[in-house]
Parts: sequence; C-alpha cells; structure tokens
Amino acid sequence: MSIVIVAHNCEAALRRSIAALEASAGREQFEILTVDAGSTDGCPRIDAGFPAVTVLRLPRNFGKTRARNIGMRTAQADLILFLDPGVEVRPGAVQALASTLESREDLTAAGLALEDPSGAPIQTAFNLPTPSELAEASLRSVPLPRASAADGTAEAIDETAFMVRRNFVAGMNYLDEKRFSEHWSLLEVCWQIRNAGKKILVVPAAKAVFHPDAPAPSDENLYAADRVSGAAAYISKHLGFGSGISFRIKCLLSALGSLRLRLALSILTGNRLDPTQ
Repeated sequence: MSIVIVAHNCEAALRRSIAALEASAGREQFEILTVDAGSTDGCPRIDAGFPAVTVLRLPRNFGKTRARNIGMRTAQADLILFLDPGVEVRPGAVQALASTLESREDLTAAGLALEDPSGAPIQTAFNLPTPSELAEASLRSVPLPRASAADGTAEAIDETAFMVRRNFVAGMNYLDEKRFSEHWSLLEVCWQIRNAGKKILVVPAAKAVFHPDAPAPSDENLYAADRVSGAAAYISKHLGFGSGISFRIKCLLSALGSLRLRLALSILTGNRLDPTQ
C-alpha cells in the first residue's frame, strides 16, 4: 500500500494523521508520501519528525489533482490510499481496508468508516450527483446528498479517505488535471468505476476519526469558482457540452443573485486554483 497525503498549511493535523499511521498495525506493509502544496508552515519539513515519511515538495499550490498524480506516480504499491490530513486512522484501519479490497475482485475502491471526534458516524457514501446537487455543493461548499446500498456499496464516496487500485487509475491516464484542479477528480474516478461495472465499498471494520479543523481557504471565492469549473467539466463530459455551459450560467446567475460579485467574476473568467492547465 502507498498512502498519499496532500498537505497545505496544516502542520498540526498532518502530524496527528502521520502519528496515527505510524502506530498502525502492519506499518511495514505501506509507505507514506506527503505532497506539500507550497506550504509556509512546517509541513514541508514534516520528515524531520517522521524520517520514514517521504515528502515531495511543490513550489506552490497547484490543487489536489496534480499533487495526487505526483504522489501516485512516485508511489511503489498497487493500492493507493488518498488521505486528507484531518483523518486519524484507528490502529487496524489501513490493514482492514487493504485486505477487503484485495479479497474482492468486484471492488475497485474502498473508503474508511469515518467518525467525528465524539464517536458519531459520518456518512461518506453518495450517489453520482445531479447538476443541481453539484451546483449546491460547488457554490456553498456543502456535502452532496448521502446514499448507499443495503450491502454498503455506493456509487461514490468522499475523497477524504479513498483507496483505489492503482492500475485502474493508470488505465484512465491518471487523474485528469486539465478538467479538475482542486475538486471533483475522484468523483470522475467513481463514475469510471461504475461505468466499468465495478463497485465501491465503505469498510465498517476500517475505522478512523475525522477532525474538521482544516484551515479555511485563503480565498473562498477562488475555491468556489474552482468547484464550479470542475463540476462544469464533469457535466460536460457526461451530459454534453451544452449541459456544462448551462451549468456555468446557472451558477453565475446564482452568484449574482446572492450578491457574490467576486465569485460571479471568477466563474465568468473561468478561474481555478491551478491556472496553468
């Protein structure tokens, strides 16, 4: 297994997450790679306290999609776990997640069973979203409506703790950096998994705590515009170019209607976190 964590100015959360991984059962069976997205705190030097961790340092924040691709291409294992710094795994969680994925050929991806710090379960499974659901999630940074099948499988799961077979993503030519910058690239992976007739499962035995203490984005309008841009690209790919344009227009009008003028301008100009793509 290879665990890929994208970090940006979240040193305390990153230290907590890596400490939990280092205490995991079967630690010798996985590598930990941190891709630092141009942090100005101690994230780029996290390997000083955790010498077994590999740190890949980027000059600036290009978004999670490019950072994850860099981590995945550097990783040596067949199973990749994309983990947010806010996730603190239980001792046997990573091993349980990988064992489940390896034992079932019908599964292509699997997720940790997350809890909040009080122990209450956090639902992470959902159906592939409609354009209206994507608009709400993109403009207001709210979760997509949750849903899963009776057997625990789902059409999609949150990217907070997402394990996937590397060969499947490699077969997609890795994550699509041209369409997605910070948001929705793993949603595209979920769509491709369903299209291939495979399954995604949240593994009940693979438990972890999610701490919602990540620093707020430095520019929420830019991040919201990035979400809209990625969602529009997803919709264009699967519902047609006209549907993607219509989605952008509706989001633009919604931003204008709520007097979020900077956001409206960002949507109009196609702003995204990684302007180089």
